[in-house]
Amino acid sequence: MVQFHEHIITDLLEDPNGGLVILSSGLSLPKLISSLLLLHHPSQGTLLLLSASPSQKSLIIHHLRNHHHHHHHPHNPNTDPISQNPNPNTDPGSQYPNPNIPTEITSELPTHHRHALYTSGAASFITSRILIVDLLTSKLPTSSLAGIIILNAHSLTETCTEAFIVRIIRSFNRTAYIRAFSDKPQAMVSGFAKAERIMKSLYIRRLHLWPRFQVYVSQELERDPPVVVDIRVSMSKYMVGIQKAIIEVMDACLKEMRKTNKVDVEDLTVENGLFKSFDEIVRRQLDPIWHTLGKKTKQLVSDLKTLRKLLDYLVRYDAVTYLKYLDSLRVSESFRSVWIFAESSYKIFEFAKKRVYHLVRSDGVKLSVQGKSVKNKKRKLKEINNDEKEANGGSTSTSTNSGVVVEEVLEEAPKWKVLREVLEEIEEERQKQGLSREEHLVEGEDDDNGIVVVACKDERSCMQLEGCIMNSPKKFYSP
Repeated sequence: MVQFHEHIITDLLEDPNGGLVILSSGLSLPKLISSLLLLHHPSQGTLLLLSASPSQKSLIIHHLRNHHHHHHHPHNPNTDPISQNPNPNTDPGSQYPNPNIPTEITSELPTHHRHALYTSGAASFITSRILIVDLLTSKLPTSSLAGIIILNAHSLTETCTEAFIVRIIRSFNRTAYIRAFSDKPQAMVSGFAKAERIMKSLYIRRLHLWPRFQVYVSQELERDPPVVVDIRVSMSKYMVGIQKAIIEVMDACLKEMRKTNKVDVEDLTVENGLFKSFDEIVRRQLDPIWHTLGKKTKQLVSDLKTLRKLLDYLVRYDAVTYLKYLDSLRVSESFRSVWIFAESSYKIFEFAKKRVYHLVRSDGVKLSVQGKSVKNKKRKLKEINNDEKEANGGSTSTSTNSGVVVEEVLEEAPKWKVLREVLEEIEEERQKQGLSREEHLVEGEDDDNGIVVVACKDERSCMQLEGCIMNSPKKFYSP
C-alpha cells in the first residue's frame, strides 16, 4: 500500500460517520478501495459497494487477488493471479478461498440467497435499484449493515436513488458508516456547491481532498518519476487556417455578447474562451437571469460551446470526420446559429474541404472549393457536361467525369505521422538491442520488454489509431 493511501484510510477510520474522499485522477482509487476491503471483517457486519463501474469492479478484484496470491504464494512467481477462475472467491492456482473478494448481488439471485448474503457479514457489489427494492420490502435487515461504500460520487444528486438509500439506512441504523469516493474532481465543481449538496444528501460531515500537490501524494509520485519526452506536433497550413478562422468567429460572438451588458466583460476574452470551463463560467453567470435573456444571447452561449468543440475536434478528429461533423452542423444549426453567419465562418468550411479533396478540370487546372450553394455547383457541372456532349458527339468521357474530377487529398493528421515515426524509432532501437540480447536470453524465455502502450483520450481514438497503425492512412480512409 502506498503511503498516501494509508493516510486516507487513517483519516476515514477516525470518523465513524464516514466521509467524502475526492482524489485526483490516476491515484489508483480501485487499489484504495481494495485496501479498505482488506480491513473489513465479517464480525463488523455486511459491507455494500454501490455505483461501481464494471472496470472498477474488475480492478478491485484484481488487486485483492494479487494481495491474496502474494500472501499465500510468496515464492511461486509462475502462478498467474489474473487468469479466469470459475469461483470468484478462490484465487487461480490456489486451494485457499479468498474471503475478501466481494460477491455480486444481482436480480437473478433468489430472495433467500440475497438475504443470506446481507446477513453474512461479507462485502458485496450491488446496484442501487436492487438495494432500494430490498430495503423497501424489508428483505435487507439494516441492523446487519456495517456500512456502505459509494463510488463515482460525482454523479450523485440530491434526488438520486443512492441519497434515498442512505436516508432510509440512517433512519434505522445510525452506526453504519457512509464512505463516498470520486476520482473526478473537475466534475465536483459544476453547478453551485455540488460537493456540499452531495455531503448533505449522504449525511456526511467530513470532506477529504487529495490533490496531486498534497505533500504525501507528491512525495510518492516523485519517488520514481517517469522519463518524459515532449514532442510538439505542428499543425498543417489548413489546420492553422481553420484555427485562426474559429478564433475570429469566437471573437465576433464575444463582441455580440458584450453588448448584452449582463455578463462580466473582463472574462469575455478569446484567451479565456480557449479554456474548458469558459462556457460553464458564462452560463453560471447567466443562470440567475437565464429566463430573462433574449433568444440571441442564449444562442450565443450555445455557439461558444460549439466553437470550442470545433477547436478541440480539429486536433482530435481526422480530416474526413471533421468535415462530416461540420456538414452536420451546417444542417442542424444553419437557421438559428449566429456563428455560421459570421464573416470568417466560410473559411472554416473551405479549409476543411481542402483537407479532404479538391476539384480539378480535365486540363489539370484546380478549381476553388468554396462554400457555395449545391445548386450552383450542379448547374455548372451540367453546363460543362452539355459542352462536352456537343464536343464529343453526345458522349462524355468517364475518366474526366464531365470535365471536372474530384481529386482526393485526404490530409493525414500530423500526430499520426509523428506516432508512426516514434514507433519506427522504437522498433529500430529494439532491433539494435535485440542483437546484443539474443545470446543472453534462455531458450523459451519470454521477453515482454517490447510492449508499447499508446494511451488515448477515448475508445474512438483508440479504434482510429489502431486502424491507422495497422494500415496506411490512405487505406484507413478508404471503406
